[in-house]
Amino acid sequence: MKKVFLLLCVALAFSCTESDDSGANQGTTGGGTTGGGTTGGTGGGTTFTVPEVTATGFDLSDSDTTGWDMIWEEDFSSNLSDWSIWQGGAFNNELQLYQDDNLYVENGYLFIRQRRQVASGPTNPFDGTTSTFAFTSGRIETNATYSPATVDGGNTIRYSARILLPEGEGLWPAFWSYNDPWPTMGEIDVIEYRGGEPNEYSTNFHYGEETNTVLTNPGAQNFTYNNGASLSDEFHVFEVIWSQNTLELLFDGNIVKTYNTDDWEYVDDMYDKSQKIVLNMAVGGNFFTDLDETQIPNESFLIVDWVKVFKQ
Repeated sequence: MKKVFLLLCVALAFSCTESDDSGANQGTTGGGTTGGGTTGGTGGGTTFTVPEVTATGFDLSDSDTTGWDMIWEEDFSSNLSDWSIWQGGAFNNELQLYQDDNLYVENGYLFIRQRRQVASGPTNPFDGTTSTFAFTSGRIETNATYSPATVDGGNTIRYSARILLPEGEGLWPAFWSYNDPWPTMGEIDVIEYRGGEPNEYSTNFHYGEETNTVLTNPGAQNFTYNNGASLSDEFHVFEVIWSQNTLELLFDGNIVKTYNTDDWEYVDDMYDKSQKIVLNMAVGGNFFTDLDETQIPNESFLIVDWVKVFKQ
């Protein structure tokens, strides 16, 4: 996701308050399963039922990963102890407050809940001024970081996620990686998706040598993949294969975009920069033009089956 700056993003923890008469249920920051068993969950003081999941769609097979060694896997079978949870607002003129109440681990899936809900909290991790937000959502980042230069016994890494995307105006779910100080450690956008354009998603990468100064050209580098059918109908697998001179972006096991040093400057500059993996669902912001906020869903879910990291 493109952003103005992201330094020390989850190093600061903030308390948030919501306009909910029954009181806020803050969950367990950085870990614990949030939810109410197999039939539903609680968040923001409101009981609800998590969506019933039909696990249709593409999944990686053994043949898809022949020659690769898996070095980490998250199957969402217990908690979020391998992740840090973002607390507070964000950037890009987004409309949501991120909080742990909107994260649920149920039945082997992660549910990131977007909700139309007036809430107050810090403007962003660098501005503790309290702001009021029209929506709440969730964002998690791996505690561990990864790069092809630092992985033991390899020089290429591959990270993958099996995701069921939501549909709806103003929804901005993403699967990506970065580190601080941004963009000196690079950023790889495996998928950025507009819920109002459900047939397509974008990929990109960003890099700079000074904090908050991008040298890459986001507009020229942006690639849009059109699936020809809604991406929200079933699960899909989104991946990046990252080596010294190449970024290969994959959709359901097929390469859809390649960035290499012959055509794209700065790909190799990211080679030794360790990045953390991010899953989030933003609402509104600079990713959209002429967005009618009244058309944003009152509630939606980004559902993640698993995340895996491989080396070669």
